[in-house]
Amino acid sequence: MPQSLDQVPLYTLYGEHDLADSADFIHIEPIASRSRDRDWTITPHRHGRMLQLIVLYRGAVEASLDDQHLTSHDPACLVIPPGVIHGFQFAPDTKGIVLTVAETLLMREELAPCRPYFDPLLGQTELLHFDPDSELYDQLKRYLSDLQTEFNSLYAGRRPMCEWLVRLVLMTVARQRNRQGAIARDNTELVSVLHDFRQLIEDHYLDHWKVEDYATALNLTPHRLNRLCHLGMHKNAKSLIQERLTVEAKRKLIYTRNHIDQIAFDLGFADPGYFSRFFKKQVGESPKEYRERY
Repeated sequence: MPQSLDQVPLYTLYGEHDLADSADFIHIEPIASRSRDRDWTITPHRHGRMLQLIVLYRGAVEASLDDQHLTSHDPACLVIPPGVIHGFQFAPDTKGIVLTVAETLLMREELAPCRPYFDPLLGQTELLHFDPDSELYDQLKRYLSDLQTEFNSLYAGRRPMCEWLVRLVLMTVARQRNRQGAIARDNTELVSVLHDFRQLIEDHYLDHWKVEDYATALNLTPHRLNRLCHLGMHKNAKSLIQERLTVEAKRKLIYTRNHIDQIAFDLGFADPGYFSRFFKKQVGESPKEYRERY
């Protein structure tokens, strides 16, 4: 077990440290490319500002995602947002695709109409199940096949063609997500504020900013920020801030050997006792109990 989260491998692609996290990074390959020679096991790691999709055509996977453990059979799509620590145990001879895309590629100004559909994929780990006879599943396989062909080609215009195909893939996944009950809201202000709020939380959750601090940075009143959070996420702003801090606490408790007092200080808590009370309120058990359970 690593001593710190910094020792959890940070890859662009699994096993590769030396690839640049470029703003237009796209990569697609079969699941077997990196797992077959590793006994179908991918050990826990994380990516930088990369969204990753694991699309299962045939076979099964046991996935560890931060503190979640999911098991799925085909056909399915696992959505892994940037920063999530994840590892997999695939059934032998599993067939499927791994698609890795730079988060910044999806933030371009010309993609503003897509933001209500793409932003949720960047914010929450999800397991989506497809009906093998559905039109959406047929579309997803076709777009991924076209993308893989284009990615490995030397045709003129390869880069923009890959980008367009990535958008088709993600929109298809977003439609399946909506079909499973998460409804995208076509509201420009809502999408923009929630995206900016998520980025600010990522930058300042260790500073223990209050809701008022985030509202000021967004040029909103706390009441307005809470209202938009309720509309888009069905939670208030304080809950979203606390959730991010809790996720980081869980990661440190699972993936490091650091003493709980040290973890509290690393997370910006001056009093380890207050950290323990905060964690128990959020999770329902103490940090010690949570660590022992994992």
